[in-house]
Amino acid sequence: MPVGHTRAVAAPDPTLPSADDRALRDARRARYREAAYDAERQTGDRERTDDQTRRNVVARVAIIVAGSIVTLGGLGMLVLPGPGIVVVVAGLGILATEVSWAERLLAYAKRKARLDQVTAQRPWIKPVSIAVTALAVAVSVLYAVRWR
Repeated sequence: MPVGHTRAVAAPDPTLPSADDRALRDARRARYREAAYDAERQTGDRERTDDQTRRNVVARVAIIVAGSIVTLGGLGMLVLPGPGIVVVVAGLGILATEVSWAERLLAYAKRKARLDQVTAQRPWIKPVSIAVTALAVAVSVLYAVRWR
């Protein structure tokens, strides 16, 4: 390096978190984790070990994530092709195992759907449906065997 020249020192990147920010973030995560474990111990089946508590917390989070994905998929199917309402109800059913607001919303949806009226059908509908389905299967098999 020539005399009189100094090596330029790069300024720290302001977009990267500093050591203090990382320490605060880690402390906050530890507090959240401990709060989740405490809540699980109070509401769960009285886990005996910390490993059981961690597994139950992970399982609950997984159930909530899965239920949310199914519910959001069902909401998407309300405007896209697919069985939207059925999938939304299924997603709420998954969520209702862990979240009380989903349980209340599912009960409200069941009341509004009047499931007892939907399931009560005329006695001739079931045999006719079975016969039409059997006929369709027979025609499909005949077509595949005969004209293939």
